[in-house]
Amino acid sequence: MKPTAYPAGGGTVFSVREAKAQLSALVGRAAEGEEITITWHGQSRARLTPLPAAVRVMRVNRAWLRSQPPGRQGSRAEDLVRSDRDARG
Repeated sequence: MKPTAYPAGGGTVFSVREAKAQLSALVGRAAEGEEITITWHGQSRARLTPLPAAVRVMRVNRAWLRSQPPGRQGSRAEDLVRSDRDARG
């Protein structure tokens, strides 16, 4: 379907019906940076925009990590959780 174009606001405009029919493609376009407005009865109701890039560098102190003793061999996860909860009170 051809999107309905409205001059105000910029970006591409789709009616709810059009957006519903091709939502996956519109989400992909929004993820690539395009701003898409969704209208209902000719009025803007929603906007698909890309999320800001979450750039978070995880720094690992490898020397500290190597200095840690290996995990408890043979302990089951539920036992570890139970002992941790008991220790907290």
